[in-house]
Amino acid sequence: MTDLDKGYSGNGGDGPRPEVRSMPFFPGPTGQAQATPPPTGAPPAAPPLVPPQVAGGRHSQQREAEGRITIDDEVIEKIATLAALEVTGVATLAGRIEPGEDGRLGAAPGDRGVRIHPHDNAVSLDLAVIVEYGSVIMEVAKVVQSNVARVVALMLGMRVTAVNVSVEDVQMPAENRAQGLAPA
Repeated sequence: MTDLDKGYSGNGGDGPRPEVRSMPFFPGPTGQAQATPPPTGAPPAAPPLVPPQVAGGRHSQQREAEGRITIDDEVIEKIATLAALEVTGVATLAGRIEPGEDGRLGAAPGDRGVRIHPHDNAVSLDLAVIVEYGSVIMEVAKVVQSNVARVVALMLGMRVTAVNVSVEDVQMPAENRAQGLAPA
């Protein structure tokens, strides 16, 4: 049984560190466990970042279409939110919850705990997070920074110039709140 099979993160550091939860589409840095190893025992090949037919170049059969591509600010906010929530130790993002037009609860645009600042082909982000009690806040914040920057850059194809993380609160982990347990 390898270290990865035993559940070790393989991050090489001493002691436990916050980790990114499930990431089905964007595997993290090398050394993290893969969900399904190939049957031959060979190391899994990383998926290409850009499919060959989209990559362009002289050998591509695809022609680039004329037109404009726009990405709504709410899409960028949602990507950053989901990337932050993947990190172990993040309870939620800070933001005011209000009923929407359809009656469902949700945060108003721009008040979801994420603010974006687009610049040409780059973006910077401000995140306000609530961390679970018992987590090492600085470690969680660093993992949030790197995961949000990586996922936003991959999904948008834009340069991420900064990810500013503000820890707004600490709360009990969800499983302890559901059982009514207090910290030991």
